[in-house]
Amino acid sequence: MTFDMNAAMRRALDKVRAQDPMGATREIQAALGGAAVSQPKTARPERPTPSGKCPAPAWRRAAEIEDAEIIEESGATGDAPQGDTRAEATTSLLDRLKAHLPGCADCGPLPGLGGLRPSGGGMPEAPEGAQILHRSHAGPEGARDYRLYIPSCGADRVQGLVVMLHGCTQTPEDFARGTGMNALAEKAGFAVAWPEQNRVHNMQSCWNWFETGHQRADRGEPAILAGLTRALCAEFGIPRERCFVAGLSAGGAMAAILGETHPDLFGAIGVHSGLPAGAASDMVSAFSAMRGQGGGRAAALTGPRLMVIHGDADRTVDVSNAGRILAPGGEDAPHEESAKARAYRRTRHADAQGRVRAESWIIKGAGHAWSGGSASGSYTDPEGPDASAGMLRFFLETV
Repeated sequence: MTFDMNAAMRRALDKVRAQDPMGATREIQAALGGAAVSQPKTARPERPTPSGKCPAPAWRRAAEIEDAEIIEESGATGDAPQGDTRAEATTSLLDRLKAHLPGCADCGPLPGLGGLRPSGGGMPEAPEGAQILHRSHAGPEGARDYRLYIPSCGADRVQGLVVMLHGCTQTPEDFARGTGMNALAEKAGFAVAWPEQNRVHNMQSCWNWFETGHQRADRGEPAILAGLTRALCAEFGIPRERCFVAGLSAGGAMAAILGETHPDLFGAIGVHSGLPAGAASDMVSAFSAMRGQGGGRAAALTGPRLMVIHGDADRTVDVSNAGRILAPGGEDAPHEESAKARAYRRTRHADAQGRVRAESWIIKGAGHAWSGGSASGSYTDPEGPDASAGMLRFFLETV
C-alpha cells in the first residue's frame, strides 16, 4: 500500500470513531483518485413508466410458504426491526483496515457502531392499497432483514419480483428513494425486495463482493440472498423468467456474482457502477479492481440476461469494469436521447440465434451515481438517462 492509502485509512478510522461513515468512505474514495459524487441539484426528469393494470398472473400462486422463511414481519406503519446482530466468521472491515496500518494494533474498539445508520427518511410514499413490509430471512448461511414492496393490485396478482441491492453506506429506504423502483414496480404489478446489509456484516454496509467466502453459490451472502429470493418467488408463485436482481456499486458487484452463482434463479440482472464476479479476493485487490486494475469473469451469454450501466467519469469504480462484466463484442443500438439527459452509448449483445442477451449504457460525464435517480436518495444523478426505467424495460423484453 502507498503512503497516501495508509494516510487515507487513518483518516477514515477517525471518521468512523466520530460516527461519520460517509466521511470515512469519502476519505478512501479521495485516495483512489476521486471524491464521492456530489448531489446534483437539478430537477428530476419525468420518468417513463411501463403500462399495465396488474391483471391476474397466468401461473398458479403458491398456496403457502414455509413458516421458517419469514422470521419477523411488520407493516409499513410500524417500526423497522433492528438489524441482525448475530456475529459472523467474517473479519470486520475495521479489523482489515487496522491490519494494513502500521502501529494501529491498539486502535481499540469503536463504541456504538452497531446502531449506526445513515441519516434520512423512510420508504417513498406508497399508493393506496400498496404495502411495505419489514421482514427478516434466515438460512443456513445467516440472516438479513429486508423491506418488501407489494403493489396495490394485491399479493395474489403480483406479476414479478425485483431484488434491489444497495451500495455502501446506503439503507434500503435510501436506495428506494433514490432509484424510484417502487413507483415503476407499481405500474408493472411487481413486488420489490430491498435486502439490508448493516454494519454488523460490513463496517460500511457494503455487500462483501470482494471476499472469496461470498462468491460461491452455497456460501455467504450469495446463499442468503438466493434463499430470500426463492422464498419470495414461492410465496408469490413467480417463475424464474420474471425474477430479477439489480444493484449499485457493491450491490451491483453482488448482483453480478448472483448471476454467476445462481443462473437458474434469475431471468435477468442489472449492474449499475459495479464490478464483475471474481474481480477481487480481498480488500487490497478490491481497491485495485475499483481503480480498473482488476480481473474478473465476463458474464456468460448462456446465463441470465444482463444490463450494465456505468458512467465514464466514475472515479470510484472505473468504467473499465463495465467492459469486464460483458463479453467482447456487441453492436451499437439506436436510442432516443433527451436534451435534458446525459448522452450515452448503448450497445446490445446477441447470441448465436440472434436473441439479445445483454445491453450496456456507458453514460458520458456521469460519475458514481444511479442515473436518473432522485436527489432524495444518496449517490444519484437526476440528470439521467433513467436507469430504473431502462432496467425494467430490458428485464421485461422477453417475458
